[in-house]
Amino acid sequence: MIKRVLKILVWILIAAWFVVMMGFVSGEADKVLCNRIEVILSDTVHNRFITRSDVRAMLEATDMHLQGYPLAEINTRTLEKELEQNPYIRNAEISKDISGRMEVQVEQRVPLIRIMPDGKNGYYLDTEGIMLPLSDRFTPFILLASGNIPYPGRDGEPGARLKEIYRFSSYLAECEFWRDQIVQIYVNREGEYELIPRVGAHHILMGSMDEWKKKLKNLELLYRQGLSRYGWNTYGTINLKYTNQVICTKR
Repeated sequence: MIKRVLKILVWILIAAWFVVMMGFVSGEADKVLCNRIEVILSDTVHNRFITRSDVRAMLEATDMHLQGYPLAEINTRTLEKELEQNPYIRNAEISKDISGRMEVQVEQRVPLIRIMPDGKNGYYLDTEGIMLPLSDRFTPFILLASGNIPYPGRDGEPGARLKEIYRFSSYLAECEFWRDQIVQIYVNREGEYELIPRVGAHHILMGSMDEWKKKLKNLELLYRQGLSRYGWNTYGTINLKYTNQVICTKR
């Protein structure tokens, strides 16, 4: 019985010591000053819309006390929201440690397609369908869509045509064969789609986006079985408007 009581007392003392130490550590942690800010950018090989210097400048522009001030007083969620106001930043995560280091991890948005309406510089759509402004610093080598493409409405909501282009471009980007093959989408005055390939002197008439997966399947069969045999420059036009056939016109 005495041994059992002693064991309980020992555990009570350990628990009390643990609580005291946690309070001490917590109190000391509240005094730790931010002595270093480390910025980590994702995917800087393919996307270079922003730099570490840009992120540091954004942090300084918040007018929040950072380096040299207690870490406990830094509201990391507020800083994250401020960084995410930048159109090129998809996500920001900020963490602090007991050494006084504040780590800022920034994920850039990934451009999917450049949209160039008739007579305008245009913008990018990223992989989530979000509009991004053009950059003076960085031009990604991605799919281009031009021609009769209306701008989004005042509320920023993309119209039906832009949604079609986004879905179609996403499919091309996910398919290894088409990702390397198609370089441009053109929308003519009638609202019909034309495709410009990377290889060959032909252009491809898609017509509407109705059953576009079937049309691409027919085109893939032609590429693999026909053009590889007769030559990539044999035809000037490949017509896919009719889903059950492919009409080729020689140059």
